[in-house]
Amino acid sequence: MNIRRGRLTAVMTLVVSLLGLAAAFAGVWNENLYKEVYLAGTISEFLIAGSIAQDLVSIPLGLLLAVLSVAFLKRPGYKTFIAILGLTGYFFYGYGLYTMQGQYTAIYLVYLAIFGLSLYSLIWGITSFDADAVKNYFLPRSLRLATGVFLAAIVLVLTPIWFNLITADIEKRAPGDTYAVFILDLAVVFPALGIIAALLWQNNRFGNILAGVALFKAMTVCLSVAFGEWFNPYYSGHEPDLAGIAIFAGLTVVSLVFIVLYLLKLEKAGSR
Repeated sequence: MNIRRGRLTAVMTLVVSLLGLAAAFAGVWNENLYKEVYLAGTISEFLIAGSIAQDLVSIPLGLLLAVLSVAFLKRPGYKTFIAILGLTGYFFYGYGLYTMQGQYTAIYLVYLAIFGLSLYSLIWGITSFDADAVKNYFLPRSLRLATGVFLAAIVLVLTPIWFNLITADIEKRAPGDTYAVFILDLAVVFPALGIIAALLWQNNRFGNILAGVALFKAMTVCLSVAFGEWFNPYYSGHEPDLAGIAIFAGLTVVSLVFIVLYLLKLEKAGSR
């Protein structure tokens, strides 16, 4: 990989982590931050609970991203870099939701900055891998194919559910609380997961790199959703969605298992 481009990416992701921490701490400690938007009629009580839950998850993930970014600046490593990009994918997704859903809190511009900077960090980071050098990264065939199946399964399981929900919103001619999820998943994330799965099945070596990014992003986002499904009833007193908790908690655990196997088995030619 291009170390110079990688270091610049790490500087960008360090800024993303610091902005993310600032936004998350503000959401947790300033009880009026989301309530002001709720009182203005822009978001629902459901989104207040969901936002606070996401902030609680973003704090440890922001700290982890900051630590890994600094670690890469001191000692570049390709596995560290892949983890950095995956965590950045979480902030791209999480603050993309805030941005698209119009959560015009007092720090909305911070959300916008995190969303934009994380997007360009991902682009700059992925293009830091030299096309010829990527050919030297190896995953065992069984793990490569299994990872492709898992990523494709996420798409195949969630797409019909999302279409069912978005169709109901279209019939009402009004967006639901989480319409930004449909935008990001159906237009960006699910196609990307499908492409990465196809690359893995075709033994395209660039897929070996992107798989790690996708797994980290999937694990962190599913963790946030699972925690949010549990936290929302706790915060608002509503009945818990046990099916939602089970699905996303399960995806979190499976993603974590794949991440551990991925980090153990990914090898670079000359390091074996």
